[in-house]
Amino acid sequence: MPEYGGKIINFSCDDFNIFRPIPLDKINFEKEYKGGSFALVPFSNRLKNAEFYFEDMFYKINANAFPHSIHGHGNYVSWDVIKKTNSSAVIKYEHNSNAFGWPWDYQAKQSFSLKDLECTMELTVKNKSNINMPVGFGIHPFFNFDDEIQLKFKAEKEWIGAPEEFPIKTKFVENNFHINDKKKLWKIQKTVCYENFEGEIEISWVNKNKKIKINADKVFNHLIVHVPKGGKYFCIEPVSHPTDSFNLVHKKIENIKNQFLKPNESFTGFIKIGVN
Repeated sequence: MPEYGGKIINFSCDDFNIFRPIPLDKINFEKEYKGGSFALVPFSNRLKNAEFYFEDMFYKINANAFPHSIHGHGNYVSWDVIKKTNSSAVIKYEHNSNAFGWPWDYQAKQSFSLKDLECTMELTVKNKSNINMPVGFGIHPFFNFDDEIQLKFKAEKEWIGAPEEFPIKTKFVENNFHINDKKKLWKIQKTVCYENFEGEIEISWVNKNKKIKINADKVFNHLIVHVPKGGKYFCIEPVSHPTDSFNLVHKKIENIKNQFLKPNESFTGFIKIGVN
């Protein structure tokens, strides 16, 4: 639904909801329903105190999760439809400098395509300002937690602490869902951010005998696994950088690389979701 944050509000196969659907009567920018999927752009997760340094300049942006800023802008704006067919769509968002306090012009574009039992989502960000722009992005899908869930993926490290704690250290993976050994997803409120994620995820709804496989572009080398209080849904988010990344780069923490776009430069990544 382009006018509602460029979100996918429903993705299903036969009678199985792959994403947790957003009911039409819950479509409301003021009170977000936790469902569907949306693009994280031009940064993912949180920026501490809605401020950061980039190229030795200090920036203060709007706080939408006071006192912090979360999930970028795409989730809160209307997108324009560029192209659509029965099995594909392309939408875009043109960001004007200083909207949300972000002082760069940029364009975000989402492409969706269906083929057989696979959906491909591609996200592109282009810097349309005349100076360098910091950037990060990701995909934020919601899945129903209405069954025993098993995960498989491989990552090297995890951050010590939840995103809202703004962790600054990593350790070798403890909450392990190794690709060769399925493990049940925790049922408590918990979020773990993984580093050096290798791009493949398998999610199984055990009793429903349903399974999906996610293949993420190598630019999405971080992964967030989130279960909220109450556990009605869970999120598996392939993203390009860790929480508070711009500040981690400035402080030279954990060797996080500076991601930025030069004027007119673009950054693209995709994920593919296949149903088994």
